[in-house]
Amino acid sequence: MTRRLAIITLAGLASLAGCPSDQYDYKSWTKKLSDSHESERAVQKLEELGNPGAIPALGEAWADQGKPVRFLQVIISLARPLSAEEAKAKFVTDFEKEGRPASWDAALPYLKKALLEVDEANPRSVDSAAKAADALGEAQLPGGLEALVELSQKPVSKKLVTALVGAIRAIGKYDGHKPEAVAALSKLIDREPPPNPRTVKTDNKAAAMEKFELFLATTGAAINALAELRAPQAAKTLVLAQYRTPELFEQIRRALVASGPEAKAELRKTITGSQPEVEQLFKQDKYAKYCGEKKSTDQCLPVSARDFYASTVLGDFYDPATVSDLLAVLRRPPLPAYYLGGEGEAEDRAGPTQHVAVFDALGKIGSAEAAKTVYELWHGVKAPKKGDVAPPDFGTKLLAIVKYPFLARDQTGVEELASIAGDNGNDREAEYHDQLRQAAAEAFARMSRDGKGISILQGLAKKYFDAAAEKRKAADGKPKADSDAADKVFEKEKKKVDDKKVELIKLTKDTTKSAADITAATKAVKDAETDLKGHKLKHREATRPYKELDNLAKAYKSFGRLFQHHIGRIEVGVRCKDNLDCYADTLKMKPEDGKKFVGSYIPDIGTWAKDDLERLREGYIERAMLEIGKRGPAASKYTDLLLDNAKSDNRIIRQSILLALPKIAKLPCQTCEAKLDAALKAGEGKTALKALQVETTMMRNYFSWAGGKTPTKAAAPAEAPATDAKPEPKKDEGKAEDAEKAEPEKKGK
Repeated sequence: MTRRLAIITLAGLASLAGCPSDQYDYKSWTKKLSDSHESERAVQKLEELGNPGAIPALGEAWADQGKPVRFLQVIISLARPLSAEEAKAKFVTDFEKEGRPASWDAALPYLKKALLEVDEANPRSVDSAAKAADALGEAQLPGGLEALVELSQKPVSKKLVTALVGAIRAIGKYDGHKPEAVAALSKLIDREPPPNPRTVKTDNKAAAMEKFELFLATTGAAINALAELRAPQAAKTLVLAQYRTPELFEQIRRALVASGPEAKAELRKTITGSQPEVEQLFKQDKYAKYCGEKKSTDQCLPVSARDFYASTVLGDFYDPATVSDLLAVLRRPPLPAYYLGGEGEAEDRAGPTQHVAVFDALGKIGSAEAAKTVYELWHGVKAPKKGDVAPPDFGTKLLAIVKYPFLARDQTGVEELASIAGDNGNDREAEYHDQLRQAAAEAFARMSRDGKGISILQGLAKKYFDAAAEKRKAADGKPKADSDAADKVFEKEKKKVDDKKVELIKLTKDTTKSAADITAATKAVKDAETDLKGHKLKHREATRPYKELDNLAKAYKSFGRLFQHHIGRIEVGVRCKDNLDCYADTLKMKPEDGKKFVGSYIPDIGTWAKDDLERLREGYIERAMLEIGKRGPAASKYTDLLLDNAKSDNRIIRQSILLALPKIAKLPCQTCEAKLDAALKAGEGKTALKALQVETTMMRNYFSWAGGKTPTKAAAPAEAPATDAKPEPKKDEGKAEDAEKAEPEKKGK
């Protein structure tokens, strides 16, 4: 009797506490979903039990209670499959032995309902739609694609944009239904963009800017989704998009490379003027000129957008067959690819020319076919005098010098580069000669195999060190004494002002002082601050001679050190000659290792800081990768070594490896995608590596199809530089996520 009473009592207490008779049976908890006091706990228990049988009841409760996101999250969680190990780890005891099969079909009606009945006025409904879209993309349920497409085509608004972007991303997951997914995404990308509010007049700039940014967010998401699908049939759409929405060029570029050879063919037709749709876009000068806010078309400025964007992407295909097309672009007059629109002084600032894009592409491809043309381009163009506007061909000369070592296969031009590097010019031409000297010295160091080249660099370094010593001596004499004296005077005057401020604070807290006393003290502080401005001007003039000489001394020393850094590039070429194993060994170098190779050439290397030693190591590895890359398939045995080192956080080192890889790897490359994915994984979250991550993604996309390989599932897109809407090629080489990261200030049309 006592036992029976105890059981009855416990049951009664359990009932009062809201515990079901069998708390491990999901049905006991689904009954409580409609109870406002118990529903939250019931949802928690259903998630813990992990039985998909609860999905229908959860779905009905979700719909009845205003579509709370929490309910839908649990539905999605229960629909996912679990292995036996996963079930055990999550204490889902009913499925510990055999695992839990997927139950997406049970969840599908509610996921579709979340998409098709989304109410932008209800934040919970919008959040539910976004979660449902992600789940459908994960499950790739055929019945969900139509709902995703329908949602993606709704008018974009600030309240709805997260759900739209989620739906668009999910469409990009439907690899098994590629034609339908590509058609839907292409339709989104083909939309005519709204006017850029920074290049047209509008009464409500804020509203126009919001509309434009929302367009970029959804279009950018569609571009990224196409990149994941790796769809050749999207090539033409993407080629046109790079002109319609140049703000999204980095995303478009990645997607084009992921599209494969079809994109390359479209780009070649573009720069040769034989792509009809592109020609139609440019026919009315809509994309061939920049007009800003000007009304008269005769005031518009011509741009080279067509050649710039297409040439930039062609370099990412590493195909020597495209070299002749790229060289033809070099024969056209250089024009800015776009202008940075703005107001006042910021208006009409020119971007890079199409020649910049072509040289960058040629450097990536590294074909010897281009060497002769590029060699000729840096001859006969004189540096302008200081203060003069540099002619367009001077920029071409500099670019040609920089890229020539990536193309040359012999020592032609090495002595001329040494001569340019050693030419001091004169004071009036120093501004441009410094640019030439730096470019020529670096190019020379990338090519020379003669020990005499080291002595040339030593001589150049000594010139700058001597100049630095001369400026330092001049600075540390009377200018330094005058500057120190001026500092003392200024500090005294500054202290006077500070003392008056302290006195004022004390006075305001003194109850014996009158308002007149405080007013007088306040005026004294303001008068002292006015006097201090005059002392500041005097101080600036008194210290200016010393600061100018001090800055020159530092700059000359920096130039001298730069030439010493180049010594490593020549030393490895002299020492290794044609020994590829020797070049490959540079990847094992540590910053300190450079000392043993160049110690006899750089007497003070023992005093070098870690950063300088790292610059030296960069030079070694860059030159080594350049030499390995020039051997092409003959160096294929180093492919895995280079891939393993592509994780480097050092910009120069990783760029050098990426330049060599497509030249030496045998195609199709079976390990390239996985190892480049590992490099991307290693760089995740590192802000300083954003540009490198983009380049690595481009390479990964290239190897996914190169040589007829079938692409594997792409990794998540690397982040694009937030301020690189129209990127200038690197030295050697929207609102919602990624594109979604755009800079609407820049416009090329």
